[in-house]
Amino acid sequence: MIPAAVVTGAAGLGLVDGLAAPSDPLRLPDGAPLTTHGIAEEPVSVLLLARHTPSPAVTGLCPGDLANARRLDAPDAALPLAHLRTAAGGGAFRSALRYDGTDLRTLTALAAAGHGLALLPRSTATGVPGAVAVPLTAPRAVHRTELLHGGAPRERRRRRCGD
Repeated sequence: MIPAAVVTGAAGLGLVDGLAAPSDPLRLPDGAPLTTHGIAEEPVSVLLLARHTPSPAVTGLCPGDLANARRLDAPDAALPLAHLRTAAGGGAFRSALRYDGTDLRTLTALAAAGHGLALLPRSTATGVPGAVAVPLTAPRAVHRTELLHGGAPRERRRRRCGD
């Protein structure tokens, strides 16, 4: 939706985010040329009910560990279920509840109340009362934010006095 708005000129710039391998750009829909600039990248954590905390010996989770877990499907607020399926190479991840909002406080409250787990950037998942953030470890994935603008990359022209 945002890439299409930038491509058509309805928006001059756009911000997109999602799951990616470290230092890899996000996968964007095919279309006219877009230039992307990485803005932020941070580790992904699984936010789950505190009483479901893995043993202290577990330092992280992988998507396969989450295959049978109850998930919050919140495509506009957290990493979408489709991204998790892609990162895990497929699989039938099931949704316990769909949240169509964008408010992160509501989403984290739903996870802390036991309605399901969510994949979130570490900074969002950390410090939620009643919940715990466990790192997603394999495959290595990050939450990446990119700035989009239309057209192919251009060389910067040096401005001279009088130009």
